[in-house]
Amino acid sequence: MKITRSITALRRYNRSKGFGIHSPFAFRFVQRVLSERAGYYAYEDIDFRRDQARIMARESGKRHPRIISAKNARMLLRITAFFNPREIMQVGTSYGVSTTAMLDVDSRSHLVIYPGNNPHHEIYAETVSKHSTQITDIPSLATAFDHYDERLGSARPFMVVNSLDNDKDYSLTLSKSVDYLNQEGVVVLRNMQRSTRMKRLFREIESALAHGQTFTNQKIAVIVGLSHLQRQTFSLWF
Repeated sequence: MKITRSITALRRYNRSKGFGIHSPFAFRFVQRVLSERAGYYAYEDIDFRRDQARIMARESGKRHPRIISAKNARMLLRITAFFNPREIMQVGTSYGVSTTAMLDVDSRSHLVIYPGNNPHHEIYAETVSKHSTQITDIPSLATAFDHYDERLGSARPFMVVNSLDNDKDYSLTLSKSVDYLNQEGVVVLRNMQRSTRMKRLFREIESALAHGQTFTNQKIAVIVGLSHLQRQTFSLWF
């Protein structure tokens, strides 16, 4: 992974500045979302919750807790704000920082979450406590998808996949990801550099799509299933 990223670094950097991007949608998404440097209204709240989660994790014995970076949590806020989904689906969690970053966009939004095998449940519960009325936590992935689909109705899906615990969850998430993208939805995949399942999920989703655009730095991927978009993958620096 590190070797591949080094080889493609210059091309990804140039693309991240908009060079060589001819699609108006892709250019706008890269410039106004992925590469945006201006401040957003919820950045301080995100940073505060992240710091608190890190403190709690260290107090519980985690010397180097793997918490989403402030940079990526802020970017997740911007991605969510750009598409502004009222209903959000999340697969996998740890400390709750990514969950609350998405819910900061709109107090009317709702998130269905399948937490998976989360060993940090107490810290997660504290982190999301002020957003708890916006969250439905379901311990079965199949049931979580059913509940999300019922709430979603005819709206455009928006799903974030943080982690997958087993092959059964993988297969179901792959199927639902393709379904949601075919409904002109958005799927965000995280932690691809840490998980072979997440990397494989990305490859299989990519191969199944006939339209839409993907934006990736090989750690995170944002897959946009809008039907008017020509099938393209943008390898970027963000």
